Amino acid sequence: MDAVSGFRTRLQAIREQLDGLDYTVLSAMSDVDIVDTMTEMRAISDRMIAGAAVVTDAAFRANATEHTTGTPLGDFLAAAEGRTPSQGIGVVKRASKLAHHPDVRDAALAGDVSPDHATAIGEELGKLPQGQLSGEQVDRAAGLFLDRAANTPPGQLRKAAQQILQEVAPEAAPSPGDEAARLAAQRSRAVKGRRLVWGSDGEGSTWFSGQLPDLEAQQVIGTLQAFGEKGRRAERDEAQALRTRRAEGDITDSQYLTARLALENREARSTAQRMADALIDMVGLLASLDKVPSAGGQAPRLVVTLNYQDLHDALEGKIAAGVVHGATGEIPVDAGSLRRMCCDAGILPVVLGGESQVMDMGQERRLVTGAIRRALELRDGGCIFPDCTVPANLCQAHHIIPWWDEGPTSLENLALLCRHHHALVEPDRYHSRDQWRIVVDPGTKIPRMVPPERLKKHLPQSSVEPAAGRTGTVSLGEDSARMANPGPGENSAQTALVA
Repeated sequence: MDAVSGFRTRLQAIREQLDGLDYTVLSAMSDVDIVDTMTEMRAISDRMIAGAAVVTDAAFRANATEHTTGTPLGDFLAAAEGRTPSQGIGVVKRASKLAHHPDVRDAALAGDVSPDHATAIGEELGKLPQGQLSGEQVDRAAGLFLDRAANTPPGQLRKAAQQILQEVAPEAAPSPGDEAARLAAQRSRAVKGRRLVWGSDGEGSTWFSGQLPDLEAQQVIGTLQAFGEKGRRAERDEAQALRTRRAEGDITDSQYLTARLALENREARSTAQRMADALIDMVGLLASLDKVPSAGGQAPRLVVTLNYQDLHDALEGKIAAGVVHGATGEIPVDAGSLRRMCCDAGILPVVLGGESQVMDMGQERRLVTGAIRRALELRDGGCIFPDCTVPANLCQAHHIIPWWDEGPTSLENLALLCRHHHALVEPDRYHSRDQWRIVVDPGTKIPRMVPPERLKKHLPQSSVEPAAGRTGTVSLGEDSARMANPGPGENSAQTALVA
């Protein structure tokens, strides 16, 4: 038996042994037996989690799911395991950290450290100044981290990073006596560690989590506190006004008590609630002053300095790349990127004469109007890729039948996709790849995603079958063929650059 077959056979044996466990015996166990069993199973679980992470990292490095299913690993895990795409990407990143150093990886596989410890160590090792450390110094740092893992929680290991760097490579660590260098290093780590994330709790609320460098955090906190104090002053002023109105006979005692009770409910807010309200007030003030920049409603303008035929050939894939003039100068782009950019952008056609002289600069033709964009956001609500959580204002408008394939700029031929999934869905010119695609219900005009055929065997059957009420969908290839060869009574759609 070769090594690969042996590995797979042992894995199957583990699955069979798990299937054979009878958990009803737990009721017959003594407390000591239950604790011992729990400890042993959790240790086995940690080793299996570490093993799964190592295999996941190997799949990522080999681009295995892209080769076999046409789907990046993060999206494959999301589709196959019922995760969101962001959760799938998180799994891949954690696996990469756990498997970052062979000694740490092997310790996790052997059960000497937990997967959380190994992930934290891998992350800290990745932050070391690699170009200034030899391989032996990195190995020694890994060993010191592993030694500390025995009696240090994963989160606390990060605090040991600078001490370990000072021990293994003092020449690469900031001098302890140099306060300026220490503060600069601390600031650098704080800036690198900044983050803000959020998600739904499933109960009607959205949670936020994050951290900011101290300087920026003080600005945010100070502003929130100012809004909070403004609220307290308003409550005091309102209470005084109520007393004055009652004294002057403008309101009855009953009206006063009703209004005072409502005011007391606001006065009873906790500090945390006041800060949450202050954040909402800050955002509301920005919106009222028209200070919120548009993220999705105003697409970028593309100035393409190609003659029409060259641009058309680039979009059809006949030319390998094109050039777009952006804010930072000329930007070379491949044909696929140019197609994606044209989905949700204004096109300013420039007619070139001999020696590339600008002969005429036509009026901008916006592919997606404001009205269509708003209708798209109302209909799709955000990226239509399964379980993707990117909101509508951060999505791009994608032509289901491509612009370069005579696809019309109409609500029925558009769908919202985030940047990541837009690149995954954008078809090649000949529709020859087995890839994710969009189909549209001819009755409801609602678009939905269809996975590649090679991915379907990895998905639950319910996610492969068409959604209820969306029968008779038309495939991308069928629509493209129909648009390219319109039948009697049908008008071929015109692109934005066609005169």
